[in-house]
Amino acid sequence: MRDTISVANHLSLNEVQMRMQRGGAFFRVLKWLVVYNALVDPRPIVEIARHTGLSEGTVRRVLAEYNTRGPESFESRPWTIAPAEKSAETHAEVCA
Repeated sequence: MRDTISVANHLSLNEVQMRMQRGGAFFRVLKWLVVYNALVDPRPIVEIARHTGLSEGTVRRVLAEYNTRGPESFESRPWTIAPAEKSAETHAEVCA
């Protein structure tokens, strides 16, 4: 079964378009693009991820954030990306 997430009706489609076009930080625009795609053409997460160039996990997180915290979460919180974890072996190679 294909995994889909519905989008909460916090904003109308026109309001989402306006916020996306307003710009700002690149990653904020990407978040709005994910919400826009889910509103305009609800489809499996894998397809939205492929269309936006993001991972499935990122699409899932963005939609969950929008659904639970609303549109204000995109405006007030910066996009945070956790650094990749390095194994002890990789750390030893880098530090050698």
